[in-house]
Amino acid sequence: MNIIEPKEQIASLKQEIVQLKEALKEKDKALYECLNPDSELNAELNVNINKEKQNEQYYHYKICEANWAKIPEGLFYHIGHEDIPSVKIVAFEMLTTPVTFEMYDLYCAATHQQPPDDSGWGRENRPVININYQNAKDYTQWLSEQTGWHCQLPSEEQWEYACRANTVTQYWYGDTPDPRMMVMATGKTMPTPGHRLANPWELYDMHGNVWEWTSSFKGAEVILCGGSWYNKANWLSSHARNISYPNFYNNNWGFRIIRIKSVT
Repeated sequence: MNIIEPKEQIASLKQEIVQLKEALKEKDKALYECLNPDSELNAELNVNINKEKQNEQYYHYKICEANWAKIPEGLFYHIGHEDIPSVKIVAFEMLTTPVTFEMYDLYCAATHQQPPDDSGWGRENRPVININYQNAKDYTQWLSEQTGWHCQLPSEEQWEYACRANTVTQYWYGDTPDPRMMVMATGKTMPTPGHRLANPWELYDMHGNVWEWTSSFKGAEVILCGGSWYNKANWLSSHARNISYPNFYNNNWGFRIIRIKSVT
């Protein structure tokens, strides 16, 4: 029978205690990683969670972060009307395309409304048409409530400022009409994006496709910007305007929305 000396027992116990301490350290480290919001593990988890949230938002609203263009702050000048004071523009984000049927039809389904007619041209990623000013405004309010974003229609100054992207020419790319840069005289709307180049601030179809409702009024009528598939080039300049009563709609009118990060 082997008899273990007390010294050996003590040494063995010390070794076990060291091993237990190391094991506890590893457990504590794992627990720390889970609880520490700045840990690499949590950073990775947050990335995955954010991706899931974005995927969920895209599934429900067909809008994700990639659909927003960042518009920097600056001054808006009324080109050709130097007597009108400049307007300070606070930074905002703008949808890179007009609101599409795909986006708007989800809203109609969620709010149990009759979707607008597509004039027989197709839906999905074509700009939504045949909606009036109030329809467009109601969509922005609904989207804000669903997502926590602060969405609204742009003012006419915000719209033109974003369209120009720091240019002073007739169109964001120059003064000469170029069919490669605008959707005009096509007989119908075109899918967006995909047929024309984006401006320097990554906005598509700012010249043509559909007139876009703004939040600005001229008397009792609402101002629309951008021109449409129905118009010729002289109606598609950066400063082009149209007006209509809020309850009117047309198959060459649509809208684009902006998002304000913080509201004071």
